[in-house]
Amino acid sequence: MSNYNRLTPIPTPSSSNRSYRSNRSHVMSPSMVSDDSLFASKEKCHIKAEKTLEAWGDCIKMMLKYSNTHDEMQKTARAFVQADTHAKNTRQSLNKASKTLELLLDKKREILATTGTLKDIGQCLGESKNYMTV
Repeated sequence: MSNYNRLTPIPTPSSSNRSYRSNRSHVMSPSMVSDDSLFASKEKCHIKAEKTLEAWGDCIKMMLKYSNTHDEMQKTARAFVQADTHAKNTRQSLNKASKTLELLLDKKREILATTGTLKDIGQCLGESKNYMTV
């Protein structure tokens, strides 16, 4: 019998239930199959590389985001240190002003005591003048 008289059709890749690519891998030699798996592993490698780059990008974005916060925190800490220094200087100035005020009050008391004494002396002189004129 010749092939021409055959009644059953011969399946071709387009009419089978498998895709052409899956037929190719089943029909081809093992060296060709390894090329497909090599292509797949290269594709996986590219996908992993893209994910890694995205992860690094996210990491850098976060570092930049928090580095600004870190800079702001440093500025705030410096401001607190400066405020503490200003408070210390203000406290010292207030202590000096308080001591100066106490000295001025002491001088005022001395001046008031002296003027009181001068009034007493003036009164005594006035009385003695009156006493001498009589």
